[in-house]
Amino acid sequence: MPREIPWNALGRGAELFNQGLFWEAHEAWEELWLELEDEPKIFVQGLIQVAAAGHKAFAQLQPRGCVKLLRAALEKLSASPPDYLGVETRKFVPALQRMLAEALRWEAGDVDGLQRALMPSIEVMQLP
Repeated sequence: MPREIPWNALGRGAELFNQGLFWEAHEAWEELWLELEDEPKIFVQGLIQVAAAGHKAFAQLQPRGCVKLLRAALEKLSASPPDYLGVETRKFVPALQRMLAEALRWEAGDVDGLQRALMPSIEVMQLP
């Protein structure tokens, strides 16, 4: 019998993420990530890395970790087709690229930190 994929974790994670609860979003998406394989697994891992970057940026104030995680996330999310798994990516990915540019300035010491408004919201248009 095929196992049940907990797709609802995608939406639950997005809600938590959009509330700024990045660690909790990471945990919700990990529940889904553990059940996936191949491209869907890589895409969800990218979302997890964005949440972890948010946690590094806004909870731990660690620019190096934020930059590293955003780069890894963008590599995964950019490789997926637009709006993959029902997650809006046409605006989300470019917004993350802008956040990475500012995070690089933070890491270089040119700015004191990241503005919370730089983190884009995640829109789940429909669950798979």
